[in-house]
Amino acid sequence: FCFGCQLLFLNAMLAAHPNDTFHLGEKAKFQSYHFSPLGTVDVTVTGTVVDSNGEPIPGVTVSVPGTTIGTATDLDGAYSISVPEGATLVFSFIGFESQRIDVGDQSVIDITMTEDMSSLDEVVVVGFGTQKKSDITGSISSLSAKDLGNSTFSNVMEQAQGRLAGVDIIRTNGTPGSDVQIRVRGNRSISAGNDPLFVIDGIPTTLSLNDFNPNDIESMEVLKDASSVAIYGSRGANGVILITTKKGKRGDAKISYSGSYAIQKPFENLDPMNPQEFVEYVRVANGLNRNDASQDNTILSSEENYLSGIDPDWLGLGLRNGWQHQHQISISGGSEKVNYYLSGSLFDEQGIIKNSSSFSRNSFRANIEVEVTKNLTIGLNSMVATSVQELMQSQFNSQLISVSPLASPYDADGNLLQYPNDRVEAVNPLYYLDPSQYKDETSGNRVFANLFAEYKLHQNLTYRMNFGPDIRSSKRGQYEGLLLGEGINSATVTDLSEFNYNFENILTYNKIINDHSINVVGLFSLQESKSQSLGVNGVNLPIEKAMFYDLGSANNISSINSSLEEWSLLSYMGRINYKFKEKYLMSVSGRADGSSRLAEGNKWGFFPSAAVGWIVSEENFYSGNFLNFMKLRVGYGEVGNTAIRPYQTLGGLTNTNYAFGDSQAFGFGMQVIPNPDLRWEISKTLNIGFDYGFLNDRVSGSIELYNTNTQDLLLNRFLPITSGYSSIVQNIGSTRNRGIEFSASTYIFQNTNDGFNWNVDLNLFSNKEEIVSLTDSKNDDVGNRWFIGQPINVFYSFLQEGIWQAGEVTEANSHGQAPGDIKIADINGRDELGQLTNQSDGVINQDDRTVLGSTVPTWSGGMTNRFSYKGFTLSVLVFARQGQMLQSNYHNMGGNDWQGRHGKINLNYWTPDNPSNEIPMPIAARSPLYGDAVTYFDASFVKIKNISLGYTLDNKLTSRIRSGSSIRIYTTLDNSDMLTFSKFKRVDPEQGTGMVGGGIPLTTTNIIFGLNVNF
Repeated sequence: FCFGCQLLFLNAMLAAHPNDTFHLGEKAKFQSYHFSPLGTVDVTVTGTVVDSNGEPIPGVTVSVPGTTIGTATDLDGAYSISVPEGATLVFSFIGFESQRIDVGDQSVIDITMTEDMSSLDEVVVVGFGTQKKSDITGSISSLSAKDLGNSTFSNVMEQAQGRLAGVDIIRTNGTPGSDVQIRVRGNRSISAGNDPLFVIDGIPTTLSLNDFNPNDIESMEVLKDASSVAIYGSRGANGVILITTKKGKRGDAKISYSGSYAIQKPFENLDPMNPQEFVEYVRVANGLNRNDASQDNTILSSEENYLSGIDPDWLGLGLRNGWQHQHQISISGGSEKVNYYLSGSLFDEQGIIKNSSSFSRNSFRANIEVEVTKNLTIGLNSMVATSVQELMQSQFNSQLISVSPLASPYDADGNLLQYPNDRVEAVNPLYYLDPSQYKDETSGNRVFANLFAEYKLHQNLTYRMNFGPDIRSSKRGQYEGLLLGEGINSATVTDLSEFNYNFENILTYNKIINDHSINVVGLFSLQESKSQSLGVNGVNLPIEKAMFYDLGSANNISSINSSLEEWSLLSYMGRINYKFKEKYLMSVSGRADGSSRLAEGNKWGFFPSAAVGWIVSEENFYSGNFLNFMKLRVGYGEVGNTAIRPYQTLGGLTNTNYAFGDSQAFGFGMQVIPNPDLRWEISKTLNIGFDYGFLNDRVSGSIELYNTNTQDLLLNRFLPITSGYSSIVQNIGSTRNRGIEFSASTYIFQNTNDGFNWNVDLNLFSNKEEIVSLTDSKNDDVGNRWFIGQPINVFYSFLQEGIWQAGEVTEANSHGQAPGDIKIADINGRDELGQLTNQSDGVINQDDRTVLGSTVPTWSGGMTNRFSYKGFTLSVLVFARQGQMLQSNYHNMGGNDWQGRHGKINLNYWTPDNPSNEIPMPIAARSPLYGDAVTYFDASFVKIKNISLGYTLDNKLTSRIRSGSSIRIYTTLDNSDMLTFSKFKRVDPEQGTGMVGGGIPLTTTNIIFGLNVNF
């Protein structure tokens, strides 16, 4: 069912049969079933169910546990049910606490249900504190540990994909351990970065999340509008993602184990040409009929495979089914004074490229909280991780496809041939699979912690100190052997160390006076970052097996480089949250940031915000029986951005070599032009929100409208080469993001007694991203492909209208073309003054280039259906992105690819007997005119992204191990190519960069088997 159909179906059922319960054993019928054990007597029980205000509650489920007996209250909250003598009744409804009542000799049972605080008044994390969900005035999306489930990904944000309105999460490529691209309400900045800020247990970081174990996470909140993120000032310019890790709770120690094993297969349908198809392709490229073998001895490099019927399947020789496994053990508990959570985990992924492409991580977490005195609490939230990532050469997949299918990879003795293709002097790409010939390995260490102390100064006043070090070091070694380097090997080692720390002092005041509730937060914080790197490259190493571990033995150290970058941020912040009579809400904040990256006189920026909310449903005049919760909110805020490299205001030098007489001399010249006027890039956002709940919160959600204007862009402006410099960073230009978001959650069915449950979460959002101005005018910057009114990242080229056909000779000749060539749309011309007219002029030239599309979807969203029955659970996530475009390097029409010297994917190219409108006829003498135009594709897709089926063993069995213990087994299908629906079929259309082929590794389809044990 679509989500709307589900709601309509539910409403129709409730209206038509208010006194009955829907039972899956019948086809869409409402009725009560009364199967009594032999020898027992039925008794009829009647009554009404009301809330704490005495208002009737329709739709409450009234059932006898362990049986099929059940009914539901009508519109007046009344019910009637026949049950066996001595039975127990369970009353349950979304938003209220379930109640169990023993019938005994009662014939009338009236119930007053209590609101379920965990549902209606769920507490979520906001910046520097928590709030009830109903009290929030800004735009926040949240996920709990239950929503995230046990993650089998290296990065927790992959698990959140498709579940957060306004948050676009895309995996950039299929490399094990690769990061994901996250955009909160689109791209705002052209040059200053668009990644959100992560705040983990109160400590900000912009470094990778791959070092964190996703199964340690308790909840995730995303602050989206400026009224929510302004308290983070410049750090929150692109949204803030708050992550809270698990903590111990008072009680006996709980031990948990989670483990999984996954099989991965390449997500691809590349279909490289086989020998027969390649031979026909070469014949056509040389002006012959595809079946004309008269010139094969001349135009083909080797006929051996073709004549013998052997297909070497180069792609298959380089790829395999990968695998992944992860294991975690955690211990948590606490006493009256101490709470603790300890966990250790191992994650290991071997990718789909043979003998290479892998990621492994070992991590340990310790979260400890100690109540030292009645007023003083201290604690530590810490994580230590080590990781190793191996990468394959970036063009490996493309090189496998580009080898001629007539070429053999091995000689007669089974050894790899160094140059398998006679017509192209290209090294055998299978050498990259030999560790003695190629290796690209990065090993890393990470320590991330929050040491905190909290002291209660007064009944209503608390002081908290946070100190958060974030330390990361990595070493990357790269090596290419003699066979790949054509007799010369080389190695490079790059060491990188980063030290960041955040020191915060926070005062929090809470006070309730009659109908007034006030929360005041004050902050002083300091953040500093220091990053150092050292790189060395050597060539002609005597021992190949030493790879990059013995650079001192290199015959020549070809280069040495090092760098140091430091920056700091000093901040003051104040915020007031005010609530009156539980229905009028207000939040006001202001933050001042001083950034070392900006120019003197411009270092400080002030970022205010204000938001108001009105819970209309709490008003006495409100009588909405259907829409039981309604809240309106409006917020405005400003945030800054300084995400540029340090020292742009000071300039930079580079070394130069020149002749001084007969000797070589060294000097320095200006490389970076200093800009003493750099100031803050500012984003201003207006957000309007509507939160709703109807059918007694059986359906709840929100609708958001927003408009963000970003001005004084920190733009890396390119300069004419005649200036002697390539670019300069300046405050020029502006952008705008406008959008709408919709989210809803509902229970279609709910049964608290291990019966059938079905709930749905839906989110849809659309963001219109556009450049408003560049420099001081409204003119486009064609060289950088920045266009007024268009998104920041666009595809700009000629628009293909098809292929010139045999009956279009005259028209094709008028454009200097012939049948079989690419037909380009004539969309523009110039008037007498040389101005573009946006009308055809009969001439195809550079003026006919246009913006074809963008990497930004028109809309995106996800729907999660969760089903449970007895011990079984089923979760299905549907994820969609519509309206975006990609460019495929697999469809490159240039050079040797087009002349039949290299292999290609099997393209539907034009010939007189195959009048295709997709790909031009290959011609060995030249590359096709406008060949770039055929590489752009609609990348819209709908995926049944994730299907997970699990079973939890009966408590009667697991309780024998320990009271409260549980065992769950599950299997998951993730990112299936068979369940992806898209016009682009070659590879996964889900690409954050908008590019496929070339250096973009393939993604995978994953089949996962897992086990969770708690005792």
